[in-house]
Amino acid sequence: MRQTWSEFLRVAGAESHGVQVYGDASDLAESVAAYLVAGFERDEPGVLVATPEHLSLFAEQLGSRGWGLTGVERDGLLVVADAESTLGAIVADDRPVPELFDEVVGGLLDRAQHGQPGRPVRVFGEMVDLLCRRDQEDAADELEQLWNALAKTRRFSLLCGYRLDVFDPHAQSETLPHICREHSHVLPARNYPRFARAVDDALRDVLGPAQAASVYVLVSREAGHDQVPLAQSILMWVSRQRPQQAAQILASARTHYARTAA
Repeated sequence: MRQTWSEFLRVAGAESHGVQVYGDASDLAESVAAYLVAGFERDEPGVLVATPEHLSLFAEQLGSRGWGLTGVERDGLLVVADAESTLGAIVADDRPVPELFDEVVGGLLDRAQHGQPGRPVRVFGEMVDLLCRRDQEDAADELEQLWNALAKTRRFSLLCGYRLDVFDPHAQSETLPHICREHSHVLPARNYPRFARAVDDALRDVLGPAQAASVYVLVSREAGHDQVPLAQSILMWVSRQRPQQAAQILASARTHYARTAA
């Protein structure tokens, strides 16, 4: 990766588009707060498009870092919008409409930059995740593309969160390839070193050490790993190239990941 995940959260240059896959919303809240606070400390405003259930977690994490949600809204450092109502405003016939997206999301960015003119905006959004949870993956993919297109004309970085079971075969074969393709930085699990060890152990369990090593060589040679961590690329590769063994590898990785939990 060009940047570590912590570097992305801290620096988050314009056009950066990161995604965290999570199971526990508290893990996502830590990243969102770190990402927004790093911007506040640089006088970079934020936009938070969140569900009510997550907004309270985000507020708690922001407060623990000395940035109360009410205060940053009052000072013009943060614009908060409801993810469901914002999504409803940009979708027609179950698909995002580019003109509505530009008007509604562009309006949120304009509001954020009003108090900090010329500064890049840090955006967190859950609208794409809401579409995925409804099994509207084509619409979710289109919405990601709209975000990326908007980044060509606006100065902002974007952090997304996807609630997914990273060890689910469908997620690795269908959902995550789309997610990885549309993002510049990917965190497949909150504790990536533990995730990588679990994948390594699973490959050795199922394929044996020699074949596991050959998988690392083959996957490392493929293009596109600037943004996708190697362990995640490996799970997508085995799901695509060795579907008969993929379910066993994923099950083994799940067991190893859970076994080594703190």
